[in-house]
Amino acid sequence: MPKFFNANDLDFIKTISEEVVDYVGEQSIILYKVSVGESKVNLYGESLGRVYHAPAVLMCLVERDSTEAVYDGFGSDRAQGATFNFMRHRLRTQTLPLIRDVNGQTVPAEAIQNTQFGYPEIGDVIYFDQKYYEIDNITTDSMIGGSPKIYNQKTNEFEDTKMQLIATTVLVRRSQVQIEDRIY
Repeated sequence: MPKFFNANDLDFIKTISEEVVDYVGEQSIILYKVSVGESKVNLYGESLGRVYHAPAVLMCLVERDSTEAVYDGFGSDRAQGATFNFMRHRLRTQTLPLIRDVNGQTVPAEAIQNTQFGYPEIGDVIYFDQKYYEIDNITTDSMIGGSPKIYNQKTNEFEDTKMQLIATTVLVRRSQVQIEDRIY
């Protein structure tokens, strides 16, 4: 347990991080979670057509690589990687305290977090900047204060210090995803 880092420091860092993601970065994405129970698989555990849950709009910070041209035996294709940085405590499925916007007005939790399906997972699809990205790796091992848990004296519970969930993705074709475009 860190000697000079306590639950108040953790709450302060969470508050500042939320403001940066929501009001400075302001990058929203659409997450399509794979419905494992509804997707039919063959004998080898492969699925030709995935079924997705209803899309959820989430806030995150996005880092994209440059687009590269890939040449194979069938012609040219595009390749691009992207990293999506989510705040873990905003993705949880439990009830959150009241959330307020810059003007002090209450905002429903559904507006800024995925309250129905939980964390992004490998195989889920992210729609950002009119492109689809498939998650191929998830990282959650960065800890605030150097310890996995911090004791909160007010609640007499240990709080998780893993604040971010990093989803590494690759660009996929619209035909591979089989998701119909949104109508605005």
